[in-house]
Amino acid sequence: MERAAVFADSFACAGRYEVRDATVFHSIEVATNPALIGVTSTRHITLDGDRLTLSSPDFATRTGRTQNIVWRRLT
Repeated sequence: MERAAVFADSFACAGRYEVRDATVFHSIEVATNPALIGVTSTRHITLDGDRLTLSSPDFATRTGRTQNIVWRRLT
C-alpha cells in the first residue's frame, strides 16, 4: 500500500529537449501520467549563481499554479 501511495504522489517524465534563448522545450515521450505522452512542455530558464530554475504553468489547465524545478550546483 505504501508503494501505491508514493507512486500516486510522484511524477516523472523523459524525452528529447531543445534549448532556444532562455527557454527549454521538453517533448515528453515517457511519463508516469500517460496523458502527457506527446505533450511539449515549455519552461523558462533562470540561472542565479549556483541555482538553475525551470518554471512553467502547471500541466493542468486553468489552475493558476506554476511549476518550478530548482537545481543547485554542489562543488
